[in-house]
Amino acid sequence: MRRTRIWGLVAAAVLCGSATSTPAKADPGSAPVIDITADDDGFTAPASYTSGTTSFRVNTSATGDRGTIIGLARLRPGATPAGFADHLGKVFSDDPKVAVPAGRALMAEAELLGGAESQAGRSTTFTTMVRPGTYYLLNYLDFETRTPAGPQALHKLTITRERHTGSAPRPGSVVGMTDTPSGPRFHLPDQIKAGAPLLLTNHLKQVNEAIFIPVSPDTSRAEIQKFFEGVQNGEWGRPPFTGAPLGSPPLSPGRTLTLQAPLKPGRYAVITWVLDLTDGVRLAAKGMHSLIIVT
Repeated sequence: MRRTRIWGLVAAAVLCGSATSTPAKADPGSAPVIDITADDDGFTAPASYTSGTTSFRVNTSATGDRGTIIGLARLRPGATPAGFADHLGKVFSDDPKVAVPAGRALMAEAELLGGAESQAGRSTTFTTMVRPGTYYLLNYLDFETRTPAGPQALHKLTITRERHTGSAPRPGSVVGMTDTPSGPRFHLPDQIKAGAPLLLTNHLKQVNEAIFIPVSPDTSRAEIQKFFEGVQNGEWGRPPFTGAPLGSPPLSPGRTLTLQAPLKPGRYAVITWVLDLTDGVRLAAKGMHSLIIVT
């Protein structure tokens, strides 16, 4: 199942580079920033950077309902960009018999380091540690289509041995992703401050994401659960969402990042579209969703 289908429904419901770069000058105690600029034709980013804690700021002018979803990945020894791109395209298949093996292959061949889902005029930043080696930046939306992009859509980023200093922004709240006796769950406060950095931590045994999407004040978890159970069964009802998503695409198990998303005050659902890679059931259909207030 492809997530792009739902955002057209949401919109209806609400009527709605390659040059080498050097570290940007940073304030004391803050990580230097890599700027990634995206539009409907693609995105630009440096070809190389120094190692250390680094912020990636995603700005987009893309006109689609999804904006831009930039991810960062590092391939494991023996994995190839072509194989990674092939599995990434297949993980969005409507058929769990295709998507689940592709998801397992992705876990085996790459570390997914999260990223940022950004909307036009609202930059989103993620901060993580990058060590010397080869990384790849990508727009996940390029791989969600019926004719997904190949390895040419992967932007190679070489991290050099030269090291910069700096630290991630101090988080205002922690968003944990954990297994519980009741199933996979998000753990975070009921209220978070608008603009406060969020520390995302994946304690699951598989990849997972954290997406923040506006809902109406009276939306209940039962409504969200019913919606995702319908999606799991191929029944697309009216979505309980009222605006555009922001957040981070998948993180590998044990990975963390600091997310600075321009969340405006209001009520949000925290959701994931990722499948359980043991049985092909959507994690959200198993109850992995939360409701929060942004103040």
